Amino acid sequence: MKKHILKSQKSMKISGLPLAVISFAGKVAILHKTSSKTSPILSLSWSHNGVDFLPDSKKVSIYTISKKKEKIEACINFSISNTPNGFVMTYIRVSKIKNKNKLVVARSKDLYRWDIKSELDPGDSQYGAVVYDRQKDKFEMYRDGLFIKNQPSISLSVWKEKPRLVFTSRVGQFDAGRMSIIGGTVSTDGVLVFYDASVENNTKTLLQVGAVIFDINNPKHIVWRSGMPIWQGIVDSKDKTRPIKHLGFSNLGKELIFYWLTADSNIIIVRIPAMFRETEDARHHPKIMDRFENNPIIEPIAGSHWENEGTFNPAVVEDDEGIIHILYRAVGGDGISRIGYAKSIDGVSLTGRLPYPVFEPARGYGMPEPGKEMGPQSYNPYIYTSGGGWGGSEDPRAVRIGDRVYMLYTAFEGWNSMRIALTSISLKDFKSGNWKWRKPKLISSPENRSKNWLIFPKKIKGKFAVLHSISPKVLVDYVDDLDKFDDIIYSPRPEGPQPGRKNSWDFLLKGSGPPPVLTEKGWLLLYHALEKTDTGKYRLGAMLLDKDDPTKIIYRSAHPILSPDMHYENDGKPGVVYASGALIRGEDLYVYYGGGDKVVCVAKTQVSKLLKYLATGSAKHYQLDKAKS
Repeated sequence: MKKHILKSQKSMKISGLPLAVISFAGKVAILHKTSSKTSPILSLSWSHNGVDFLPDSKKVSIYTISKKKEKIEACINFSISNTPNGFVMTYIRVSKIKNKNKLVVARSKDLYRWDIKSELDPGDSQYGAVVYDRQKDKFEMYRDGLFIKNQPSISLSVWKEKPRLVFTSRVGQFDAGRMSIIGGTVSTDGVLVFYDASVENNTKTLLQVGAVIFDINNPKHIVWRSGMPIWQGIVDSKDKTRPIKHLGFSNLGKELIFYWLTADSNIIIVRIPAMFRETEDARHHPKIMDRFENNPIIEPIAGSHWENEGTFNPAVVEDDEGIIHILYRAVGGDGISRIGYAKSIDGVSLTGRLPYPVFEPARGYGMPEPGKEMGPQSYNPYIYTSGGGWGGSEDPRAVRIGDRVYMLYTAFEGWNSMRIALTSISLKDFKSGNWKWRKPKLISSPENRSKNWLIFPKKIKGKFAVLHSISPKVLVDYVDDLDKFDDIIYSPRPEGPQPGRKNSWDFLLKGSGPPPVLTEKGWLLLYHALEKTDTGKYRLGAMLLDKDDPTKIIYRSAHPILSPDMHYENDGKPGVVYASGALIRGEDLYVYYGGGDKVVCVAKTQVSKLLKYLATGSAKHYQLDKAKS
């Protein structure tokens, strides 16, 4: 994206100190304060074009809940938004007493008299912006801080719900640092929120604006997020101009205008077209998978000793009666990964979930010896970055072949012992909940740290097929009888991410996803990869393998088919969609995945559309009206 060099372009100067910007009915108003002998005076200046402002002699007043005038000298970081019945203002009242600052919410019918409705603990928030959700007859406040949070209220006076994380910064992208809320509004696409992701560097400041659209029916769920700044520009900064703080934005129909204030009281004005949503983003990340609207379907249970920290990375098995069984990785406060169980009839709504693990690691097969592990022996996502656990049975993959269910999992006993374990159970016991798993076998070499191995759900040429690498090529070993197998499969795959395709989105390959599913065109294999410009995100790709020789790749996706953009894919470990279960039901492919190493989610797409996309590399036959970056 081309950067604009602003240099000394300070568009205007206004009498007094500008505080916030608001637009409505084709006009733009700037709220500003001027000094006086007693206390600062608030007033407005008006404009029809968003650039040329004329002062208004009428004063602006803010009254506290006790009907006293607000102490304006103690207030910072104002934001104003309009609603159907007036205007809402937020700001921070700074206290001389530590940890006693307040996030103030006030309301006005005319922009001149403001009445405070509530005073909240700001936490780490510096700015807030309130929009009115007509669908739910609620106000939605978006607050910044370490993360961007949402908090609803019916009346502005009472905020029963605590702020809930809705999105985070993104490693390796333009908004990798701290983000600050500029403002929000309701658009035809949903709730539109703008945020400042500016960066200071030596003598220059890179101003950047990002945008997020939330579902109008669920203002916590993202339907679109800009993959690059909707605008960015460089300001030659000096000590007298820093810091540069945003004032807000105005919407004049065909264009949006953003405002920043320099430390020496100059205003920077930037205009961009109102139709800013990136066609570039839609080209690189077309919407191929449809997420289940009530994701996540499985979440950690507070108070549980074994699944209170994470429930994610699910395996799925559909039995002969059409019941879908979900085996998911669960992590408790002790940092040990176990296998939990849930089931569903329709594939998305749970009809049962057990309060105990159905598979637990044994010593030598995933349960580490405490004396041998140097790190903390508890849940710690900062040290144990793959889910936060320090040992156990991780990331199960399961298939039903004949009258048995086979499960592979990673037997993790610390960073020095990461092997693939194989176990199985009869279909009869599996369906009845009689969890008589066979004693596991370690089938990968003790010399390697191995992950992401799969069993094909059908025999190939009369033999069981085990996939253990997709890079530098697909590698499959064949076994006559898994039940009697007592050997090691030596995989030549090097450890860690491996080089992907040149000049394609999958710059680095992490590994395979769910067990392959058989289609009329061949084996459909999903896999995880990282983009060159964003190596902090696990994205999901797809490839089609030859039915009789699955080491041959027929087609491969030209784009990621699923990217971690929803808040529940960033709540735990930011930027992770980790698919480990898949099945075909009717015309649709259902993909079960872990979101943010925390929860279990579901997404689906039509099989015929996906196969056509793989063959052509074109996603035009998908509806691209809401690209998720």
